[in-house]
Amino acid sequence: MSSLGYLPITLVILAFATFIATYIIAVVRGDVSAAFPYISDTGAEIPESCIFGQFLNLTACLAFCTMYIRYKSIQSIAGDEDVWLRRMNKISFIMGIISAIGVSMVANFQERTEVEPVHFTGAALTFILGLLYTFVQTGISYHMYPDYSGIYICRVRLAVCLTSLASFIIIYLAAAAAGYAVYEWNRHTHDESKFKWKPDDPGYAAHVVSTAGEWMTAITFMCYFFTYVREFFKFELNIAMRPLVRHLDEEPYYYDRESSDERTRLLA
Repeated sequence: MSSLGYLPITLVILAFATFIATYIIAVVRGDVSAAFPYISDTGAEIPESCIFGQFLNLTACLAFCTMYIRYKSIQSIAGDEDVWLRRMNKISFIMGIISAIGVSMVANFQERTEVEPVHFTGAALTFILGLLYTFVQTGISYHMYPDYSGIYICRVRLAVCLTSLASFIIIYLAAAAAGYAVYEWNRHTHDESKFKWKPDDPGYAAHVVSTAGEWMTAITFMCYFFTYVREFFKFELNIAMRPLVRHLDEEPYYYDRESSDERTRLLA
């Protein structure tokens, strides 16, 4: 059995561990309120910001690798005959790459810095392109049914996608209310920062709805990668290396392996 199935498992565990660790540290240190802070708020202060940045970068790398394996697995099945499948597979992979870059931007350009707009741009790329990626991949799964994929996994992926979409809509519906909440917050004098909301603060309900939607979107998006585990165990990925020179000071010599191998006739 292949070991590729452990890749999405590692990805999801690392992402959840990062969110939970930074949340616990931020709450214990008193940097955020315990009731539904934004995910990025839990990684805005030192030392949790160091953990947040380091491990979220690793998460972005693992996400890219996972989506690459998915891309190659579909490519190996599609062959040259199914043009639609090959095209949509490539499009979804490009979406996945941009989404992974967004995760890295969230990790490296944090809140409470002069580059905070870059942080929010990365978050938008992560959620929007990530959500589109999951829907395209779900469509690919339905397209592969019944020849290459079962209907059960298609329905599971669709359910995860719809849950992510609902959470995503909640985020942006609550965004206007959350913006009003921040405006109300700034109109009053506070001893605490905006990371420490209290139930009697203006706009507290809108803030909680917005943050809960963000957590749910992130969780469901990560859970989508769990649907790859069983399939990844059924694929192998080989990386072949061959020297092009006998000595590393020589210039490489290229030749066509398809037209010249041990089966090639000496005399045509």
